[in-house]
Amino acid sequence: MLLVSMILAASAPAAAPAPAAAQGDWFASLYTGEGIELRADERVFALFAVLNAVGFDQGPVSRKEPVPKVNYHPVRSQVRSRVIGGDAEVRRAADSFLDAHPVALKRYLQYAVSGSPPPFTGAPKAKDLQDLKGLDTVLAKAWAGWKLDELMGTVQGEYRKVLKGYLSSIDGPMQKAREILKVPESGHESVLVVNLLDAQNEVRGVQTDAETVLVVGPADKPNVEGLLKEYARVNVDPVVSKKAAAWSNGAQVLREAQLAGATEQSVADYASGLVATAVALKAMDANDAAYEAAANRGYFGAKDIAAMFEGGKPLDGWVNDALARAEAKRPSVTGKK
Repeated sequence: MLLVSMILAASAPAAAPAPAAAQGDWFASLYTGEGIELRADERVFALFAVLNAVGFDQGPVSRKEPVPKVNYHPVRSQVRSRVIGGDAEVRRAADSFLDAHPVALKRYLQYAVSGSPPPFTGAPKAKDLQDLKGLDTVLAKAWAGWKLDELMGTVQGEYRKVLKGYLSSIDGPMQKAREILKVPESGHESVLVVNLLDAQNEVRGVQTDAETVLVVGPADKPNVEGLLKEYARVNVDPVVSKKAAAWSNGAQVLREAQLAGATEQSVADYASGLVATAVALKAMDANDAAYEAAANRGYFGAKDIAAMFEGGKPLDGWVNDALARAEAKRPSVTGKK
């Protein structure tokens, strides 16, 4: 009977492929060998479609005068054209909501990925997200009014291509990062989401109740270092930013770091970025040249900090020493420019 069943199954006609916009079809998740989920996400797509429609134009500038020219990924250009020229009522509703809720973009991202997918009927329940209550309604209006399901289906190939690029490149480094950070096996699951509507090389990380969601923007090749840095930042920020509040020379170190190219705007964010950079490079088994490049971008002492991970101390036991190492390696102390 088993043999007959197998023969019948083999001879049965193949099911017709589902349309692109069918339930979970084209954007179904991929999984790495270690079980890290890689996906496109309708909630992120909807959020960034809204943001692009109301003025989000962050990206590399190829021309400054007479009018700045920002370079976008082709998918982002296609989506911007559709939503900027789409239903104006949707854009007005989104603009009004943003005016009434002037909080960091990461808060919007955390709210979006904590809620339900289209038709966005399940809003996040977490108390610390209730200040953005109503964003789900804006996303639902955008999804329907701009026909974002159809639009997302037309860019299927581009998203799948980027997702596949990460399949074989992140398992080892991510596992090393988890070990460095002492993330327990029962800790948050890691999820990588591709977002071609963001700026080049941008990575944004947020946590939900069960997941660490790492949203990667367009890149010429898989942005493994940026991914690891943001994963580390999400995990270290609660401890490091608190320690940085007492960093007496932190403001001066930040100024020197910004002159060198660091993008953080506060001492707390810089401290977290510095430690996260050291984690990322350690997890990638980086060579001296990579640590030197990080120092030249304003992340002073990253190699010295990375060496501290081998001591086995919990994070809050060595952060102050790490900040002291950075302070000692800044250009005004070492004389390097």
